[in-house]
Amino acid sequence: MASDPPSDLPPDQLFLKSLPLIEKIIAFASRRSRFSREDAEDFSSWVKLKLIENDYGVLRQFKGGCSLGTYLSVVIQRLAQDYRNHLWSKWRPSAEALRLGPLAVRLEQLLVREGYSFDEACQILWVNEGIGATEAELSDLRAKLPPRTGRHLVSDEALQAEASPDPGPEQQAEDHEIAIESRRIFMALHRALRTLPADDQVLVKLRTRMSVADMARARKLEQKPLYRRLEKDYEALAKALAREGVRHEDVKRVLSRLQPDLFDESEEKG
Repeated sequence: MASDPPSDLPPDQLFLKSLPLIEKIIAFASRRSRFSREDAEDFSSWVKLKLIENDYGVLRQFKGGCSLGTYLSVVIQRLAQDYRNHLWSKWRPSAEALRLGPLAVRLEQLLVREGYSFDEACQILWVNEGIGATEAELSDLRAKLPPRTGRHLVSDEALQAEASPDPGPEQQAEDHEIAIESRRIFMALHRALRTLPADDQVLVKLRTRMSVADMARARKLEQKPLYRRLEKDYEALAKALAREGVRHEDVKRVLSRLQPDLFDESEEKG
């Protein structure tokens, strides 16, 4: 990645000095969005217009709370999402995904609509959503999903007319850095989970979505032994994570976003 130019330049000079950096970020966003060569060229031109419109308004909003590269990455990824939303028609699951069931529909949604790689989609399903399917099973589902088509183009005026309700770029930049850290923790957590027996992996994932009482009823297990079993699993996970430099507080912070009461010490264990 090109180095950041001085952030105290006038906006027009900052734009010119930042062009190599901007073009690298645009190229990355285009690859991630799987734009064709023609679409990527149009997207590049559109991004540059967005950066210079309103007297370089986007660059004027940069306050130095993060690196310029991080700030521009967030801005351009957000523009890529806008461009992608308009470039492709409204996403609907394929008939084959509907036939294969809810897991296939969710996998197709992650891969096609949200643009994740297969590995990233697996991590989301395993860690965020508590899905117990193996990598081989998910790979088999992916192989059965059809290639998706059906794009349509819209005018630049339509692209520019839609107002974004999202937070400002500074906040998005901060969220971006948090997301990178969260992904690191998720990956470490997934590796740690794989050190547990398969059934215990499922129990730990379910715990991010259900109370222990509900788990006991759903799995037809006694509640108190289930608490003790989960405690042993958490101890094993903590040791595995510590070997990767991940602290308990890091995991607690990330998992609490998935279920705020997950670490509620007031939960009765009787």
